[in-house]
Amino acid sequence: MKAGLLIIGDEILSGKTVDTNSAYLGQKLTEAGFIVKKKLTVGDDKNEIKKAFRELMKDEDIKIILTTGGLGPTKDDLTKGAITEYLGLKLIYRDEIYEKIKERFEKRGLKCPDINRSQAYIPEGAKILENELGTAPGLIIEKEGKIVIMMPGVPKEMKNMFEKEGLTYLIQKLKPKKKIYSKILRTTGIPESEIQEKLRDFEGLAYLPKFTGVDIKVSAISEKELNEKVEKIKEILGNYIYGEDEQKLEEVIGKLLKERGLKIGVAESCTGGLIKDRITDVPGSSNYFMGGVVAYSNEMKMKVLGVREESLMKWGAVSEQVAIEMAEGVKKVADADIGLSTTGIAGPTGATPTKPVGLVYIGIATPDYSKAYKYIFSGDRRMIKEKAAQEALNILRLYLLSK
Repeated sequence: MKAGLLIIGDEILSGKTVDTNSAYLGQKLTEAGFIVKKKLTVGDDKNEIKKAFRELMKDEDIKIILTTGGLGPTKDDLTKGAITEYLGLKLIYRDEIYEKIKERFEKRGLKCPDINRSQAYIPEGAKILENELGTAPGLIIEKEGKIVIMMPGVPKEMKNMFEKEGLTYLIQKLKPKKKIYSKILRTTGIPESEIQEKLRDFEGLAYLPKFTGVDIKVSAISEKELNEKVEKIKEILGNYIYGEDEQKLEEVIGKLLKERGLKIGVAESCTGGLIKDRITDVPGSSNYFMGGVVAYSNEMKMKVLGVREESLMKWGAVSEQVAIEMAEGVKKVADADIGLSTTGIAGPTGATPTKPVGLVYIGIATPDYSKAYKYIFSGDRRMIKEKAAQEALNILRLYLLSK
């Protein structure tokens, strides 16, 4: 059973927004046993939308058409109108949809703009897909032997809608015969080349590298085969694997901290608050995150964290000694069990002959020991900050696993 994707939006064509929707839809459809035959991308132009939609409708192999984008209330949201016109359907006003939209605005203490009323006009005979994260409902239309599913372009809204209703509808309606089972294993602290060397005897693997780690997509034709593969890979890679599927490193750390009844405080210089942001992005983090300090200046390091002036004068702010004192200082100030710190040169300025751009020291102070780790990260300023935050969190994870 073959599918076609129609991705709509000027921002995608211009490169201002990266198209992650088609990659996600392709993966989910393939895993469910469908085949994506074609993907078309057009801007916010009614004639271009119609032209692309016509091409997919005329393709006899394609039985599923998925569209993303162009379902909002503004003048450039043209998808629903263009497809409805092409299919020769009428738009019917559904007051209950507008009431739901109004209710969403009222919960935020806002008045619903009258322009949103346009979202309550639905093609006759269409099935409505609930949008739990936005105002634009999704739509399913069956016409000329094809199933058309229209969804918003906002990735979170689209994914939530497709996973909860759209994909289930397709599977129940079309009953694909061959399903591919897959799982993502998330790694950090090991390069892709080394992973591939360690897993050279495995088939059905795809490597998805990012500068903070490598995700491994493991695929199999049965759930039993998938589970066996995953267990073998876990045995080989061990603690380089920190999670599965959409699991984030900070979520894993939060779980470990709660299980062990430990509290943490964070002192950041070069990472500028990224570590604290990631830790506190996890619901319930107030149970284990005591607080933190972004200490860029030497004065702040001394006054708040208790870093010794002699250490700064002798070794410099970017040093093993200062990283340790920062970690110990925030552990004390936050009344925490563990202190975590970063100090480094994110660039592009600030380097010296002995301290290059990318040099970062990560300190950790625990009930057992205090230690600093030295790294030289590559990339631009943002990449260095992201890599340092990732490595600091991983150092914390490995310590927690040892407990």
